[in-house]
Order: sequence, then structure tokens, then C-alpha cells
Amino acid sequence: MDPKAARKQTWMTRAKPYFYGIAPTLGGYAFGYDTGSISGILVETQFNNYFHQPSNGLQGGITASIQAGAFVGSLMTGIFLADALGRRRTILYGAALFTIGIAISCASNNVECLIAGRIINGLANGCTAMMVPLWQSEVTPREIRGRIISLQQCVINFGILSSFLIQYGCSFINSNAAWRVPIGIQMVPTIALFCVMWILPESPRWLLLKGRNLDALQVLARVHANGDQDDDYVRAEFTEIKQKFEWEQTVKKPSYFDLLSSKKYARRTYIGIGVQFWQQAVGINSILYYAPFLFQQAGVGSSEASLLANVIEGVILNVVTWPNMYYLDTWGRRKPMILGAIGMGISMLLIGVILKAEGDPSYSQTSHKVNFDFTSNPAAGKAVIAFLYLYVASFAISWATPAWVVPAEIFPMITRGRANSMTTAMNWFVNFWFALYIPTALNKIGWALYIVFAGISFLAALSTCLFQPETANRSLEEMDAMFDRRTMWVFMDSNLTAVHPKRERLLGDGEEEEDGKGARLVKNV
Repeated sequence: MDPKAARKQTWMTRAKPYFYGIAPTLGGYAFGYDTGSISGILVETQFNNYFHQPSNGLQGGITASIQAGAFVGSLMTGIFLADALGRRRTILYGAALFTIGIAISCASNNVECLIAGRIINGLANGCTAMMVPLWQSEVTPREIRGRIISLQQCVINFGILSSFLIQYGCSFINSNAAWRVPIGIQMVPTIALFCVMWILPESPRWLLLKGRNLDALQVLARVHANGDQDDDYVRAEFTEIKQKFEWEQTVKKPSYFDLLSSKKYARRTYIGIGVQFWQQAVGINSILYYAPFLFQQAGVGSSEASLLANVIEGVILNVVTWPNMYYLDTWGRRKPMILGAIGMGISMLLIGVILKAEGDPSYSQTSHKVNFDFTSNPAAGKAVIAFLYLYVASFAISWATPAWVVPAEIFPMITRGRANSMTTAMNWFVNFWFALYIPTALNKIGWALYIVFAGISFLAALSTCLFQPETANRSLEEMDAMFDRRTMWVFMDSNLTAVHPKRERLLGDGEEEEDGKGARLVKNV
């Protein structure tokens, strides 16, 4: 082969897994855009006038309706769709449903219609937010799996920033287009996701699950070796997946109750659920949903100014997430999560202390929120904003990406769809209650809300340190060795906390390194 052509083929071979991993993140963009869009819309004068100044409870209901739908959508996807229809087709249906929900929300002429559209959005969001990382984990190579799945969060963050920018621009429109346009634009990524999934392959692991071995081999060859089914990496990967699947066929597929109670699965389930719980319980989406209100509390006056401060927050979220995404397979999952949670806790604690010590709380009849007056000490108000930005940066460099990576990689194939639906449902469940309650909390407890978030952040750091093993650079078929016959107190076992070099394996008792043909084996003991 011509050397130039060989170099081109090598470049294409290396780039192709990245393309397959990046393309479905359009679903993440729609997810992020939806997360950020409601924050600016709630402070729009045109929106509040059109819906007759919704109360705190109604604002919480409008915001939380999508989380309620997502909770149901995530569980239903795990029960009925992920294993029955396949990963690719489920994402296609989710994208179509997402587009329908957006159209209803955009055209709504009353609160009931708006909430109905957002519930439909939520059903689809719960589906795609769960299925895209799952599809990525089953298609991309282990060496870049953390980077690819975490890229989903980077795109989510970019969607949030995009919504902030569009809201700020539309805030100068003196008509209902000020809130209808930001909602309607969200259809662009959902339609694009639907189109791009037509050209992407099905998960090779799902194809093996359905007995379509030749199709699975073709997908692996397509992703890793430009279609060469005799490539050593492709054959080794196929053999490893197939052997693990054949063993799993001898095991009864666990129910949701089994995932929570059986010795074999419970530890992984609680780690996956815990990661998603802590990511939301530290308060990040609550901050993003109601950030304009929080900036107004800190002394940023007009709604336009608070939206601009929101844009700056979105820029920080995006810029700081990228290093975490890129180095996630080098840094590992554990260490950034522990240090980031501590950083978030300190930031929230200082915000609460400053609001209590220097703010002069007063209730606003217009926004139905408690505002803080920093007229006598403007520097204190600026410090609140600075620590709010530091909190967002601490989240971005730590919990933004691993919380989606870890649940997608720790479960056996036989239960991966169902288990991931449960962990994602936890994310939406916590997200729902926080989104519903935060407007009331901003009025009822004010500064103490930040102290609560600080305490939760410190607990997240402690939980991660004690229980969560390091999963970087492990194949999906190797995860049994991370959990079987090893202590649940992972900080006591250096093999469970260290970031091992790429390709190094964590072997258990009686395991073999190769089968004589170069295939990597994982013997289940």
C-alpha cells in the first residue's frame, strides 16, 4: 500500500471511534439546552405577563414537570425498550418524541399545555439521556470510553450555554417571541439527532444479546478497523464480549428487586445510584434552573443583567469541563470527584455565611423571593457571585462528567439497560424534587439553603472516598474483577483506588491473561 494512503487509513481508523462517540451527543445538547432554557424564561417579563405571574409553586411545577416525565421515561426505557428494540432504535424514538414535546411547549397558550409539552419532553429526555451514554459505552474502545462518555456532559454544558445566550438575546424582544423562540430552537438538535442515528450502527453487545454474532463482528470491524474483520483488536474484542455473554446466558436476568438486594448486583447498583444522587443533590441543576434569581439576590438588579451574569456562569461551566473530559481516563474518576465535592462544599458554605452575615433580606412581591441588600457592603455581594462561579467551576472539573461515565460502565451486559435506567431515574427523581422545591426554599430558608448544599457536598466526597472503586481503563467485561471478592471499603485496597495504565488488567484468582489466540479473557469466579 502507498505510504500516504496507509497514513490516511490509519488516521481514519483512529478518528472513526471518536466520530461514533461524538455524533449521538446531539441528544446531550438538547438535554442541556432544555436544562438551561427554563432559568431565563422564568424571569422574562413577557412570559410572566402571559401566564399571569405564576406563583412559586407553579414556577416549580413548570420547571419540575420535565424531570417528572424524565423519571418515568428512564424507567420505562429500561423495562420495555432498551433490550427489546435495541440502543439505536430507542434513541431514534426518543428524538422523535422530544421534538413533539418541544412543538407543544412552543405553541402552548396556557400553563396546562406548557406543562404537558414539558412532560413529553421529559419522557424523551429520560430515554435519550440514559441511552446515549449506554450506546457510547458499548461501541467505543475502553481506551477512550471515559473521554467519549464525558464528552456527552461537555455537550450538555454547551447546550446550557447556548440557551443562556439565546435567552439573553431574546430578552430584548417585546413580544411573546421572547420565550417562544428559545423553546422552539430546541427542535434543531432533536431533529438532527433523529437524522444522525440513521447512519450509526447498533451496539455490538446488543447484537450479540440477540444472537446476531456476524452483525456484531461487522460493527466492531466498522468502528475499530475500517471493516477488517480479521484485525487482531477486533477479533480479541469480539471473543472477549462473546465469552462474557455466553457465561451471562447461564445466569437469570435480574429484576429491579434483584439489582437492589442480591449480593452479586447490589453493590454496583448502589454505587451507580449514589453517583447520580450526589450529582444532583449537591445542587448544580437547582443553581442552573434558578441562577438569574440567585444573581438578583446577590445584588444584580435587572433581569437582563442577571441573564448576562448567567451567560458568564455558562461560559465557566463549559470551559472548565473540557479538561475533565480530556483527562478523565488519565486522572481517573475518584480523585476529581472527591476534590471537586470538597470545593463545592466550601463555596456553598461561604455563600451561606456571607448572605447571613452581610445581606439584608427582604421579600419581593414581584418575584415572590427573598432578596438580599448589599448596598452597605457591595464587596460582599460580589463575593457571593464569585463563590457561585467557583462552585460551578468545582462541579465542572469534577462531577460533571464521571457521574454519567461510572453507571454506564460498571454493570454486566445482561443487566446494563435495566440498571442504567434505574441510576438515571435517580438523577431525575432528585432533580424533580429540587426543581419543585427550590422556588419555595429561596423564599422560606434563604441563606440556609446554601449551607444544606455544602453539607451534601461534603457527604458526597466522603461517600466517594469510602465506596467507589476506580474504573478508568477497564473493559466492560473486566468489571466483575472490580467487585467480586474485594472489599466494599475501597480506600483500603490500592488496586481499587489507583488509576492503572491503559491496557493493564485487574485479574482475579484463577483468571488467565490470554486464550492462546490473543483474546483477553475474564474468568468469572
